[in-house]
Amino acid sequence: MDNFYSLLKENGIDLVLLNLKKNGYYNHDLKTMFVNESLDGEKQKEVILHELGHALNHEDLSALYDKPVFRSKMENEANYFMMNYLIDESDGHFDYSSVLENFKLGIGWECKLK
Repeated sequence: MDNFYSLLKENGIDLVLLNLKKNGYYNHDLKTMFVNESLDGEKQKEVILHELGHALNHEDLSALYDKPVFRSKMENEANYFMMNYLIDESDGHFDYSSVLENFKLGIGWECKLK
């Protein structure tokens, strides 16, 4: 898979690192992703990929994000995007249990990752 920085560039998304109280978020109107600069490099990458999942798949759905059911669905889809990217990047070699624990995912996710 292409480098995620090139995916940001190809889609006209700006990345801004700054001091945040949360890990990150994507602003659809500004086409800008904001990521907490105090996170380590690997966590920043995960946040960028998660937010990229929102940017690429939920651009026209941002008005629904305030609705709990839609928000939950979009968060799951963004996590799925991030995890698939990381799995593809490692040629499918990873520890399912570690992934589930690291991202605080329920056991139902294991079936989606295999």
